[in-house]
Amino acid sequence: PETTVLSLLAAIPHTTRTIYFSQRRLNSDQTNYYITIDGDDPAVFAPGAKPTIVVTQGTVEDWIIQNRAGEVHTFHIHQVHFMAIEINGQPVAASDLKLQDVIFVPLYDGTTGFPSVRLRMDFTSVVVGTFVYHCHMLAHEDYGMMAVIQVDPHLLGG
Repeated sequence: PETTVLSLLAAIPHTTRTIYFSQRRLNSDQTNYYITIDGDDPAVFAPGAKPTIVVTQGTVEDWIIQNRAGEVHTFHIHQVHFMAIEINGQPVAASDLKLQDVIFVPLYDGTTGFPSVRLRMDFTSVVVGTFVYHCHMLAHEDYGMMAVIQVDPHLLGG
């Protein structure tokens, strides 16, 4: 069945995850960019890396995407749709609710809490497999701000 905005909004999330953008300047010519699960150590993406997130097809999750870096980032995920339900802790207006796969996360100015978006992630109709999620800014993605998610099949009776 196709997911609608209303059905996704009404869904009860299986879990909530916090994921954050950050970066570290190594020298005047190089910055490492990271997308990290809260509680894990930041690491630059490496091809062939194990999935940082494993989910089951048929579930719904809430992901809080924070920007802990001093520049803007744009969250993007392949093969999965989500709906932004909060921006910086404030509910998104009903007229602005929509399914999407990319969203802007404002820069951290160092004076207030980390900018964030709460996304209702829809794994109910997604195909199984391994996909990437990353900053949609090419230089950030190329310098490590990418990770892998694995969607496992839902097992009947499981």
